[in-house]
Amino acid sequence: MEVNVIIRYVELIFPLHSVFLALPLEGPAKWHFQSLQEELKPYGESLSFQNPQSPHLTLFFWPSVLELEMQGIVAQAEKIAAAAAPFVFNVTEAGTFGSRGEDRVLFLQVAFSDELARLKKSCPWSSREPFAPHITLARVRHPQRFNVVKKKVMKTLGGVTLVIPIDRLRLYAEVNGVKQTLLQEFPFG
Repeated sequence: MEVNVIIRYVELIFPLHSVFLALPLEGPAKWHFQSLQEELKPYGESLSFQNPQSPHLTLFFWPSVLELEMQGIVAQAEKIAAAAAPFVFNVTEAGTFGSRGEDRVLFLQVAFSDELARLKKSCPWSSREPFAPHITLARVRHPQRFNVVKKKVMKTLGGVTLVIPIDRLRLYAEVNGVKQTLLQEFPFG
């Protein structure tokens, strides 16, 4: 199986930080994501928007990865992708989550999908948190300011639905201070 290596001339300095394996949004799904962010620009003072060039659903996140661990992650990602077939999942609505009564993340809710559940189950890494598939639109920078505009934001996002085709995994990390740097892509079987 051919695997596209994205970074060819960048020296990776280990440990890498903020490493994650994700399902990317491409084509019309990516454009729709970007248009939703544009509609939310009037509320930008309380939001920090997800990078519009790399919208994704995170399958697994590692805060820090050593070189040997990265080799294992890449090998497992290759196996997962080789065994997977393209599928679609649906975004059904927008929501927020946070802690201590303060919203911290504005996201798109993903409906249950057998294919997505099987793909997640094929990941060999364990997590303390249950898998709650979502696509982050923005992080809430100022919860109190966001509270003032939350009803307007949710009305703007009301009725949002998307069908998202998936045919690959992508591995990202923070590289040279740049978050969500694409490291490698793994097309499905």
